[in-house]
Order: sequence, then structure tokens, then C-alpha cells
Amino acid sequence: MQAVILSAGIGARLSTEKTSLPKGLLEIGGRPLLEYSLEALIQNEIKDVILVVGFQHEKIKNKFGSRYRDLKIDYVFNENYATCGSMYSFAMVQDVIEDEIVLLESDLLYEPRALNLLLNAGYKNCILVTALSGSGDEVYICTNDRQEITVLGKQIHHTHKKNAIGELAGLSRFEGNFLKLVFRKSQKNIVDGQFNYHYEECVFETSMSTEPVYAVFADDLVWFEIDTEKDLKKAREQIYPKIKRLGVFKNG
Repeated sequence: MQAVILSAGIGARLSTEKTSLPKGLLEIGGRPLLEYSLEALIQNEIKDVILVVGFQHEKIKNKFGSRYRDLKIDYVFNENYATCGSMYSFAMVQDVIEDEIVLLESDLLYEPRALNLLLNAGYKNCILVTALSGSGDEVYICTNDRQEITVLGKQIHHTHKKNAIGELAGLSRFEGNFLKLVFRKSQKNIVDGQFNYHYEECVFETSMSTEPVYAVFADDLVWFEIDTEKDLKKAREQIYPKIKRLGVFKNG
């Protein structure tokens, strides 16, 4: 199994630090944010990761090189990072992935067991879901009684918001045949001039006409997404200390 980390974005809402660093290199607890995901991959015995890079890509390459401990690192460069959505970045790996992957966003701080939950959930295509954060930027997720995702999005009807089991955590697992369908859908969107699609939207739309994607719910997970200066401050002062107390990262 391979991992794909989407690391191309600018992080425009991180005003004070965005001009010099991609979000994955923002320091938390004395380490760059991306390093925690690399450590989590190693703890879950994944040895091959593809970083999709764009903004300040050379800084990420210079920091991690082609190997981080036992983890082999390859890079895919998205030169259109400033104008295209995350699905555009994701689609760029279609010729280098082999079959099953875990897909991660680069702006997350979380316990390594988040990946363990995905890998041991019994689903080949699934998305990790956490309790609603109240951030105002949630991607809401609703399911049926089989845990199949039936509604996904930020701008959904208020009745769906009330019935949502949680929000997208930014960690997913997919198998190769399903990904081929997702990439086919993405290519159609690009041909139609839709470059700013989010990957989760394309995954969900594909699932609704092909095969289900399942929700793996983890309401007690220590997890946080960093989008703004306020988020970064909270990650450093509140979330990181919680994870540190768990003792799940060496030297962290």
C-alpha cells in the first residue's frame, strides 16, 4: 500500500507565515507538520509515500529528500497549484500509484491510530469521520445504516446538517479500481473547464453512481485541521500538548 499526501496548496488564510512556507512545513512542537504524518505512516507499516507539491515545493524536497527513516518519498509537482483544486493535484498521481492507497491532507495534526482505524475498518474505500468541530468550515457527512456515505459537502441542506454523523477528517483509503473511476470523473470535469474541484466531492459523486464509500467514525480521536492563524495557534497550544501526552510520537 502507498500513501499520497496532498501538499501543493498555498494556505492563503495563514497570513503571517504563508509567504515563506507551505503549510506542511509549519513548525509545531519543534517539528514540521508533515513530519507527524510521515511518522504515522511508518507506525502503520506504510513504506512508500507520494507527496504532491506545488507552493514552495523546493523547500519540502530540501527538508525531506527521497527518504525519511524507512519511508521512501517520491514527488509529483503541480505547477497549477494556485488556480486548481485538490482533485487536480490528486489526479496527478494516477500514473504512479499501484493499487491501494491512503490519502492524506498535509494540514492535519492527529494521532497515528487514525490510520490504523482506516486500515482495519474492513472497507477498501472509506473516509475517516470525526465529531463535528463547529469550525464553520466543516465538510459534513451523512450515512445510511450500512455506514455508506449518502451526503457529503459544506453547503448542504440544513436538515442534512442536523443528521450529519460528523465531518471529513482528511484521511481516506481507496483501492485501485475505484480510483480509476474517480480519475475518469476528474478528467471529465477538467475537460468541462472545472479545475477547482475538491477531491472529496469527486470521490463522493463517483461513489453515488458506482460503488459506495464508507464512513469510519472516530469521535474520540485527537485530530485538528490547520487553515487559519487561529487554527495554528490552537494546534500549537492545545492540540499538540494533548497528542504529546499520549506518547505516540518518538521525540515529539
